[in-house]
Amino acid sequence: MTDQTDQSRRNFLYVAAGGMGAVAAGAAVVPFLGSMLPAADTLAASKTEYDVATVQEGQLVVIQWQGKPVFVVNRTPEYLAEVDGHDDMLKDPNSEHIEAVSAEWMDTPEKRKYRSIKPEYLVVVASCTHLGCIPLFKPTKGRTDWGESVPENWPGGWHCPCHGSLYDISARVIKGSPAPDNLHLMPYKYLTDTKVLIG
Repeated sequence: MTDQTDQSRRNFLYVAAGGMGAVAAGAAVVPFLGSMLPAADTLAASKTEYDVATVQEGQLVVIQWQGKPVFVVNRTPEYLAEVDGHDDMLKDPNSEHIEAVSAEWMDTPEKRKYRSIKPEYLVVVASCTHLGCIPLFKPTKGRTDWGESVPENWPGGWHCPCHGSLYDISARVIKGSPAPDNLHLMPYKYLTDTKVLIG
């Protein structure tokens, strides 16, 4: 009888010790796993709210998103008219190459052409896809305003002065540019008629 009682006590102690060991291991692992999650300030920085109504017609502003510069442009009707008529000059006129991150809102041919949810407001990463330089905004058509830094048949858009990459007014890369891709888009949505949430 005594041997059975001792065996039962031993079994109980084994189970209790094993359970306490498992709890202790869990208590040690949870903070470790928690330390691998992004900090609250990092999560906050991963999203940016901006009111595009503050951008005047024809104006470009630069804001920050995840430490990157972002162009926000309020395109005039004249600038929007520059989007058409030069697809043969573009490497990726339909924005198909690297737009998977934004595909959820690029669901119509018009959004792909303008590369924006609302045609007048373009929101695009402000880094050349060649080596990350900041392109210069040269929105009006033709060479007269910009000289030889742009081709004679300049459709309006951006010119990267470092290595000569060119982008149209929808930030689509022009053939012959060292840049491989259109200026990058990011996921964004409208929270109100004019306030966008980027990220």
